[in-house]
This record gives sequence, C-alpha cells and structure tokens, in this order.
Amino acid sequence: MFGDPYLVWHDGPDFRRLLTLPPDEVARMLPAGIAAEDPVAAQAIHALADAGKPPGGAEELLRTAAATATETFLVRVAQALHVLTGDESWAGPIASVLASDAFWGVRIDAAMALAWFPPTPALIETLGAGVRDEEYLVRCHSANTLLRYASRAKRPNNIRDVTERPTLFAKITGDNDPARWREAADQLTEGALKRLS
Repeated sequence: MFGDPYLVWHDGPDFRRLLTLPPDEVARMLPAGIAAEDPVAAQAIHALADAGKPPGGAEELLRTAAATATETFLVRVAQALHVLTGDESWAGPIASVLASDAFWGVRIDAAMALAWFPPTPALIETLGAGVRDEEYLVRCHSANTLLRYASRAKRPNNIRDVTERPTLFAKITGDNDPARWREAADQLTEGALKRLS
C-alpha cells in the first residue's frame, strides 16, 4: 500500500491510497500496525490527521504506544501526537532519540523530524550536538534543521540545505576533524539562537 520498501525507507511512504480507504478498514488496520510497533502506522495516523481525517481513538492509541516506544517508532509516534494535539513538548522524545546511541539512520530520522517543531534552546543544543556527531549524515540533517530554524526569523525562503553553503558544508564533511564539526555547530547554533531573540 505504501510503496516499495526501499522507497518507503528512503523517500517516505506514499499515503494516497490510505486516504481513499473506508474508515472502518483504516480503524481496523492502524491499531494492528501500532501494536506491531510499525513506524509507518504512526506516520499513517499523522497523514490522516493532516488530511483532516484523524482516526477515532488515535490519540489514546499513540499515547499508550509512546510509553514504551523507542527509536524510529518513538519519533513517528511523537510526530503524530504533535499533529493530533498541537503539543510542542513532543519534540522532547524526538530529541532524546537524536541524542542517543541508536543507529545513525534512526538519528537522522530524529534530526529531520525536529524541523517541524519551533526552535527552543534545548532543541538547538541537541541539534548542535548532532552537527558534531561522528556520522556524516547525522551531521548534515542536524545542520539542515538548524538552518531551517535560523531562516524562519527573517527570510523563510533562505537556503535551508547545508549542501548549498559550501564553506559550512566543507566543515561538516571534514572527515575525522571534530574541530571543524564543532566550528560548524557553533555557527549554526548561533544562527538558530538569534531566531529566539
């Protein structure tokens, strides 16, 4: 239903078919997906809520799952609860995943998910640590979220991809050079913190 498994992982699920299914079928399948700790099930609830079709009982289902969720499943559950409730504190569990020792692919999911939350000093600090991560893709996605935070202040159409800032990108890609990663993190966090003042 959601597309080729690799593309679902790499590009995200395709929710077009889900949005056309009868509500009773959706109501039957989503709890099974959440019980199986399938991150796509939580993303499906997020997509339905975005489309103005939140499934009945979804918030309670997700809150129950959040109590024991970990890694990417926790990220997706927290994102869905953010959409359903508007509660910005769901960024906290996502930030905890970014700061964890989870597999790098899990940490990049968290770094990207934080872009949808308003910046706070705590989130900026966590993302700054992400820019100093030993894994290149964690550094890049943390940097992209910090660029988005900084650009919201003045010009929303500012460049928000670190690959489009060659000097900064060179610092982030500097293999085995934590000093350069730290310079990039300091620059990015400073820009994001200005958004708060």
